[in-house]
Amino acid sequence: MSLNKNIFDRTISSLRLQYWLSIAVLASYFLLLIFDLLHNPFKGVEVGVTLERYAIVITIIAIPAAFKLFAEMLKKVSPASDIKTVVKSYKKASNIRLLIINIVTFMNISLYAISGNMNFFWFTIVLFIIYIFCKPSYSELAGLADKDKLNEQADSDNEKNS
Repeated sequence: MSLNKNIFDRTISSLRLQYWLSIAVLASYFLLLIFDLLHNPFKGVEVGVTLERYAIVITIIAIPAAFKLFAEMLKKVSPASDIKTVVKSYKKASNIRLLIINIVTFMNISLYAISGNMNFFWFTIVLFIIYIFCKPSYSELAGLADKDKLNEQADSDNEKNS
């Protein structure tokens, strides 16, 4: 278990570094634009109603889709998988979830910077709150790896009862 713990620790620390860097970069970009410390040549450009509606719909769809995709990817991990496969699957699922949220956040920050529309500002705030639910979890990874042990134990219990 010591080797597994080491792999899990390295994986979670790597994922958390990506997580915090994503938040730091996007929050810095957002704050620089809010306080007009970053030159924005597109400021004041009118964003069409159609583009605004599509951006809002994309945001509303992307948030639950990112979480659902994450859950589906983890569900597909076979109970018979080895530790490396479990870790690889968890990393991939976490990175895809974070990437989707990052892209949508960047889109809303950029549209706010261009148009000054408060809808994009508030969606950005909501997306920063959503990051709380994207933080990589050691217990989630360990639970995913222990899923195969639980299934093996259930199978052996079923054989004993038969």
